[in-house]
Amino acid sequence: MDKMRALVKTAPETAALLTIPIPRCGSRDVLIRVKAAALCGTDLHIYDWNLWAQSVGISLPLVMGHECCGDVVAVGDAVTTLRIGDKVACETHVPCGECYQCLNGQQHICSNLKLFGIHINGCFAEYALLPAMCARKIPREISYDIGAVMEPLGTAWRAAQETRVGGANVVVLGCGPIGLFAVASALALGAAKVAAVDILPARLEMAKKIGAHMALNALSDQVGPAIQSATKGYGADVVIEASGSVDALKQSFQYLRKGGRVALIGLPGKPLSLDLAKEVVFKEAVIIGIHGRKMFETWTQMENLLVSGKLAVESMLTHVLPLSLWQEGIALAKNGQACKVIYHP
Repeated sequence: MDKMRALVKTAPETAALLTIPIPRCGSRDVLIRVKAAALCGTDLHIYDWNLWAQSVGISLPLVMGHECCGDVVAVGDAVTTLRIGDKVACETHVPCGECYQCLNGQQHICSNLKLFGIHINGCFAEYALLPAMCARKIPREISYDIGAVMEPLGTAWRAAQETRVGGANVVVLGCGPIGLFAVASALALGAAKVAAVDILPARLEMAKKIGAHMALNALSDQVGPAIQSATKGYGADVVIEASGSVDALKQSFQYLRKGGRVALIGLPGKPLSLDLAKEVVFKEAVIIGIHGRKMFETWTQMENLLVSGKLAVESMLTHVLPLSLWQEGIALAKNGQACKVIYHP
């Protein structure tokens, strides 16, 4: 068998489930049999072919998808770290290995960074070709479905870790999958209180289900006063902004106490103005931008806590569908019914 089914973005206005050749390994690649692949907001941008998708250097046709887990079925001649049969999850950052960042332990922000499922073919397919360095061998105790979401989970985990949430009062703005993963990560890292903020009741219910101490609707609740009341009037120690909303990003600093820490994960769709003197300088606010996972410190920590059961995200995988129902998965994600959609090719 040398053919496979794959969801391909064929042109700006079309995507289709096609039968295409199974890719062949280069010397430093591995071929995996995809067992689970997760739908991400980025995939929706590519499907809709919005301004962001048009601006990031995508060449069509493209096999869509970038969050996945599967088994290695072939390895390139130069690959020594993986074997056929290994269970792997995908690190989507493909660094050059030669730039200043790569040579100083910052491969995840490589100057020449390529992205799996954006600049190279992805994983909404029966098989996927990965650079060997991006195929992370994971413990057998972690299910394929959980393995498929370790990439976005790692982004949220880093936000919680780098803002030192242990013992802190934390506010998470935006309860999409990344925001909910941030809630779970903050709890696993020992946050004292976690307040989740969103505008969709279903997302807030999920936040409460996974352990958020407060779930506040930005449209109907007095969020600022509620946070002040819960923090003895000081404000939050940590704010994790995962919505991408310009208004929410501005509010991040209003909710923050003096000397507090802000992690920015969400991508605002337009520029914003901010009173830096009041909200940052005089507050001595620490702002941390989060672009994916550290390679591979973040992965090791996640794996340990997932295996131990201290980091629990199963309830956020709300829909599991065969890849043949890819359109249903996209509809569920767009209308807010799904938290995380998993495809089984």
